[in-house]
Amino acid sequence: MTRRPVLGIDLGTTYSCVASLDENQRVSVLPNQENELTTPSVVFFEESGNVTVGKFAKNELRSEPGRVVSLIKRHMGEDGYTVDIDGKRFFPQQVSAIILKQVVEDALGVLGVDPPADGPMADVVITVPAYFGAAERQATRDAGEMAGLEVLNIINEPTAAAIAYGLTSATATERSVLVYDLGGGTFDVTIIKVSKDEIRVVATGGNHQLGGADWDTRVVELICEKFTEQHAGSDPRTDLDASGTIELLAEEAKKALSRRDAYPTTVTANGERAKIELTRAEYESATADLIGNTLDFTRDVLGKAREKGVDHIDDLLLVGGMSHSPAVKEALVREFPDLPTPQLADPDQIVAKGAALFAASSVAEKDGSGSDGSGTSSPRGLPGGTALPKIVNVTSKGYGIAVVRDPKKPDGDLVVAWLIHPNDEIPARPSDVFRTVSDNQTGVDVAVYESTTDVLSEELYDNLELVKGTLKDIPRAPAGQPFDVSFNLEADGILHVKAVASNGRELKLEAKISGLVPEEVKRAPLPAIQR
Repeated sequence: MTRRPVLGIDLGTTYSCVASLDENQRVSVLPNQENELTTPSVVFFEESGNVTVGKFAKNELRSEPGRVVSLIKRHMGEDGYTVDIDGKRFFPQQVSAIILKQVVEDALGVLGVDPPADGPMADVVITVPAYFGAAERQATRDAGEMAGLEVLNIINEPTAAAIAYGLTSATATERSVLVYDLGGGTFDVTIIKVSKDEIRVVATGGNHQLGGADWDTRVVELICEKFTEQHAGSDPRTDLDASGTIELLAEEAKKALSRRDAYPTTVTANGERAKIELTRAEYESATADLIGNTLDFTRDVLGKAREKGVDHIDDLLLVGGMSHSPAVKEALVREFPDLPTPQLADPDQIVAKGAALFAASSVAEKDGSGSDGSGTSSPRGLPGGTALPKIVNVTSKGYGIAVVRDPKKPDGDLVVAWLIHPNDEIPARPSDVFRTVSDNQTGVDVAVYESTTDVLSEELYDNLELVKGTLKDIPRAPAGQPFDVSFNLEADGILHVKAVASNGRELKLEAKISGLVPEEVKRAPLPAIQR
């Protein structure tokens, strides 16, 4: 039987990238139908009901910005969020599925493979920011399945980068690597110990609402200020026909100012025209606080790594499109003089390449090529015998359950009791004993919470409720009867919860509910992609 193509996908906030291994087990990025190695993560919804993806969709910002959807990754797993086009609601998973379908079909074209009439198009590993929680990860998996893909795994972007780096670096000794991943819409900083046998994540942090799009917003503000200086009282953002063009200009200016000292352009809006010039000094001043935010996260993660005994960094890798900015490298060197010189590590493609290596290894293991024939599993490896290091990850979030603040006040305030803490290694399988708070209590409500930051708060309103259920039919008895709660946080970030009463009654929960797309939407066909 012919195996489906095996792909690694960097599903980015602003650009996506697909990679695979060739017949010689070399990893390479597959170009899209425009022969470009990355595809804008942008969808244009046509009046006909069809959609366009990528560069041509992005260009529609100039004429019909209201029909263009971008930055959808920032809303993955967000409960209740939809995009309204012509009275139809589209969930983030649907928009992401359209992007995935396009980039995979483009990749199949390069490989000379026709999409099947039925069944999955390809076996894939999709990457996500390390700071994504359970809901965002499940939403990403759903998007892949809706696109007609067999999702082998969801892995963290810095981990994927470390896989590609670890398998291509010449050294055989263990190295501590800081991955500074500043993409189009998200930021992660992760410290990883890399050797030929193991990739172990030590600590991670970040913000999935911080990325290159925020730099674009600052440039838009600069452009509009300069326009208004020439045409008092006229804000070009109020001209809907001009607003999309200004967004495109801002991204173009941002990239240009990473290479030169000035960027001249012309803006037409509200029936008026202005010639303006942006300078690198103005740009860097307007965005200095954004870089400062990334430095704060970096400082925090370095501190957490020191707490775990990692006080020396051997390599500092810059990943993500915004890492091309000279201001990023200059700020890191200035703020952390004891760290190694930052190096650009194939920032636009390394994540997809690492995902492709992991996908190939996953398929090799699934097909049994990781077995020596005796029933004992040998180390996972790639076809051709190259060993993939064992991967040990950490969670970026904390997980716990709601308990009564004061056991003497059964009807009092609830707080979160944490069982899993940020930067705990995963898989994690902690358990704890809790007790009933009322006499003759026959049921216990179990509500599972996820932290929204890496600083834990016991207050419910500071955290996200993932799932809840009731452990029923507990024998009547005085208050204080014990029951066990156990967590199983899997390597892909999905949390399973089990509560067991003293009489053996069980409650099982899977914490992947918030932000899920309804089943009827999940089963519905995607809009046709216009090519």
